[in-house]
Amino acid sequence: MATVTMADVARVAGVHQTTVSLALRNHRSIPESTRERIRKIADEMKYRPNPLVSALVAQRRRRRPAPEAGAILAYLTSFQSADGWRGSLNFVIVFDEMLAHAARRGYRLEEFWLKDADMTPERMKTILLSRGIRGVVVCPMPNELRELDFDFSEFATVALGVSLRSPNLDRVSIDYSAVMSLCVRRLREQGCHRIAFATTWLIDDRVNHLSLGAFLAERQLHPRHFLPPFTATRYDQATFTAWLERTRPDAVITAISGDYAHFRDWMDAIYWGDLPPPQLVCVDCVEADPTQPGVVQNLAAEARAAIDLVTSRVERGQFGLPAERQSILVAGRWRDAKITSPV
Repeated sequence: MATVTMADVARVAGVHQTTVSLALRNHRSIPESTRERIRKIADEMKYRPNPLVSALVAQRRRRRPAPEAGAILAYLTSFQSADGWRGSLNFVIVFDEMLAHAARRGYRLEEFWLKDADMTPERMKTILLSRGIRGVVVCPMPNELRELDFDFSEFATVALGVSLRSPNLDRVSIDYSAVMSLCVRRLREQGCHRIAFATTWLIDDRVNHLSLGAFLAERQLHPRHFLPPFTATRYDQATFTAWLERTRPDAVITAISGDYAHFRDWMDAIYWGDLPPPQLVCVDCVEADPTQPGVVQNLAAEARAAIDLVTSRVERGQFGLPAERQSILVAGRWRDAKITSPV
């Protein structure tokens, strides 16, 4: 079978080859709809760029020697079990999209587990370098870990999310502050004037207090429209119900989709009398569940941005810790609940 070239993709898409190149690199000069269409055509045609050629072209542009770039990227995880990170649906969605987007760019993404019984940070570094792997994407940290003991000096590295505090790596993350601001704005537009936010200290710490900080900023600016946040080490129905009956919010923002399901059941068990129950929304809605209202985080865009950033660093030979960390923040979109009729 003949190798599919970028020119072949351009011909089928009816665009110039430069447009295909920019679209596959997720360049903002190309409209999002065009980027999606070209990516779909490239996937259907099984187009795969050669990462070594991409590296050479990038280096020629900068008149630098070509880096020792390989076609494999490492996905570095540090949970207590090799598949522990798969307990998060969001992590799985991001990984699957990174896998697909890496392939579009001519790379293969492979998992590497730091917590294996026979593994040390030094041995992991040796394994990666011996296989010619110079690009690393760091999985978000497990709940008990915020620092990573690993020498990234010879790698182009990007961390997902904000849970990793040290070392100081470039990162790609959901914009938790913007997501909260969007949620608050839409609730205000719908006439809500007693808005509350419920989260656990663990979830709040994982997002570096960005969601809570954005909510408190809104409360500081408009104190009459916002209630004190409901924070707890962990939730239980009795405590949550007592808080609702005491504060009587007209809208409750939840931090994660799992909490949304619990809160919905607990709220349905309360007798509200002549008052309507509070509107329940989530800042981490599940894409596949249209009955959840709130903000759907753009996990696919986060995944593509991470791959674009790490591969561009590999192809430019930009290895080691950054002098000043850079962050790419990805916004979400609002979704009203879709009411399903009983069959």
